[in-house]
Amino acid sequence: MPSRPALITFVLLLAGGAFVSPAFAEKELLTQVKEAGYPAKSCQYCHQNKLPKKETFKPDEMNERGKFLAAEKAKQKAKIASIEWLKSYPGSKEQ
Repeated sequence: MPSRPALITFVLLLAGGAFVSPAFAEKELLTQVKEAGYPAKSCQYCHQNKLPKKETFKPDEMNERGKFLAAEKAKQKAKIASIEWLKSYPGSKEQ
């Protein structure tokens, strides 16, 4: 059986991961979008701000592509957006 300090550390790491994981996953989307061949140069491919902050983010700070992805995310009841959805985005694929 693990010691009490080890157990507390483990629980805190798990709790911290719950808050960090979604933000990290969304940052990874930009990398995935670029790797898929889309012309994304920054977060502004989906956001109005170059570096949106999760803690101060407002949905109206998304551009049309971002609003499309947010709507798909809600429709699919997903935790994070999928780059696969960009294939069906009706607007321009350019930045």
